[in-house]
Amino acid sequence: MDEKDVYSYITTEETNFRTTRIPLTTSKSWNMLEHIERCTNVSNGWFNKGSNEDGLRPYNDIVTPIIDVAFRSEGFDVKDIVPFVDDKDNYHLSFLIKKYHPQWARKHKLDTFIDDVVESSIIYDLALIKNIKEVKPELIDLKTIAFCDQTEIMAGPICIKHQYTISELVEFKGKWYDDKIDMAIVMSLAEKKAPLANDQVVKTPGKYIEVYELRGNLPDRWLDDTADMFTYSPQMHIICYYTSDDGNKNGICLYKGKDKPLNDNFKALKIDRIRSKGRACGKSVVERLFEPQVWNNYAGIKLKEMLDNAVNILQTDSEEYGNQKISSLKNGTILKHESGKPITRVDMQLQNIPAIQNFQVTQENNARTLGSASEASLGKNPVSGTPFALQSLIVQQGDGIHEYRKGKIATFFADVLYQDWILGWLVKEMNEGKDFSEELSLEEMQEVVEPMSDNYVEAKKKFKILSGDTVSPEELIGWKNEYVQTFMKGGNRKFFKDFKDAFKDLLIKVMVNVAGKQKDMSGVADKLSNLISTFLRLGVPISDMSKPMNELLENSGFSPINFSSIVNAPPPEPVQPQPSPLQVPNQVVA
Repeated sequence: MDEKDVYSYITTEETNFRTTRIPLTTSKSWNMLEHIERCTNVSNGWFNKGSNEDGLRPYNDIVTPIIDVAFRSEGFDVKDIVPFVDDKDNYHLSFLIKKYHPQWARKHKLDTFIDDVVESSIIYDLALIKNIKEVKPELIDLKTIAFCDQTEIMAGPICIKHQYTISELVEFKGKWYDDKIDMAIVMSLAEKKAPLANDQVVKTPGKYIEVYELRGNLPDRWLDDTADMFTYSPQMHIICYYTSDDGNKNGICLYKGKDKPLNDNFKALKIDRIRSKGRACGKSVVERLFEPQVWNNYAGIKLKEMLDNAVNILQTDSEEYGNQKISSLKNGTILKHESGKPITRVDMQLQNIPAIQNFQVTQENNARTLGSASEASLGKNPVSGTPFALQSLIVQQGDGIHEYRKGKIATFFADVLYQDWILGWLVKEMNEGKDFSEELSLEEMQEVVEPMSDNYVEAKKKFKILSGDTVSPEELIGWKNEYVQTFMKGGNRKFFKDFKDAFKDLLIKVMVNVAGKQKDMSGVADKLSNLISTFLRLGVPISDMSKPMNELLENSGFSPINFSSIVNAPPPEPVQPQPSPLQVPNQVVA
């Protein structure tokens, strides 16, 4: 880093980022911008090289349905993220924050943020997240990276290129240098640059300002001319460029100053870390499908060439009919050819079409294997005669790689994003005191009603004793049963009240439930049904099997609350056998 100033440094590094390839092995080199461009093209069903504006180049897209399966399989919901209080004496607060979290997360659009991170991971195997000091961090569009360390994105400075409108840039007044913002606006043009099209200029109705955001460990002399030239510190530089009348490119500093360490500003998710060591992006799901898509398109182009050559040609030695167009003849015309000079057809039959089509099918099947997308997950009907259980097993095994990737993404959210950035916002809002309602499962209702009914009975008992009355054990049991029945009949949506500063100074952690009961609901329900049937045949009362019965109902798509009166009903009293009216008791003879 020997550039004399930040302006020349950014210009040089942006050029290097576009042109420099990093060696991975003696036979393989890699460029991050090329990777981002190709993954973008293939994931959209576009050719990576050459134009196809006229649509005459066949492109049989086998990638889109496979990555759609990956989007669906690797995504998860905010309800799978479970925050809890890591304090045994404050379990009730853990229950409160767990129930409040889903609606809080959706209010701040964390569910769409999760989807965006998952999609970036599937397409590029890199998700770069920026802390913008709000509940929802910002997922960086990788196409806007001006440059970074191509070998390890978090190892060096990161520079992001923004295209700000005038109104967006004005919002930074008071945070950046106001006079420099005004200068940048004056120099702005009604155009934008396309980053993956060699910065081609796109004319726009409104004006845009191209702004570079540079963050990382940078020379102290860029902040202070008197600083030692070999000292570095975390810094942020916000600059833009304009071209003067003499054609020179000049820079405008919109802001510069000390910054937090890079890891406090950015987090990066890369799943394929071992095989892709030495490059910033891993081998994504889309990259796996590069070759099958190329060869599938190759076969399609060959088929088109054969179809283009399938013309209708007639031949004859006749001078009368030679060089005539058959299209000029009316239908039903009978021609009389000269003796010995018949009109015959030239054999233009297409050759080897089945072989080329089979080759395309092979490439498509190969892509499905690489993308872990079975026919069932693609929405296709199985081959006639395939047993349902076998089909279900195939789907589960095919989803294995997606479950693995989902686990990696979920762990990144739980151990990194939530712990470092997001949880603090949740705790802050809970400490303000919140009243909210949320639906409870049957187990949660049973868990909550026990201490609540005890508190109710204890309060009523104290009131009656202080009034001078006595309380019998039967009354205590009756009060509790009455409270429980009223609570359970009131539906599963309950209202909660959170006390102000209740979570102050408590350690909050997060776990993510990505195993999910939905993984094989039909299979679990089938096994539970067989197990319960076996217990019933052995004479086990249904009331003793409330937990497996509730799980069976959940996995079958029913609410256990609607069946609680049946599942939790006490066993019937045994019926004593009555003597037959024809039987006469033995007489005792004195």
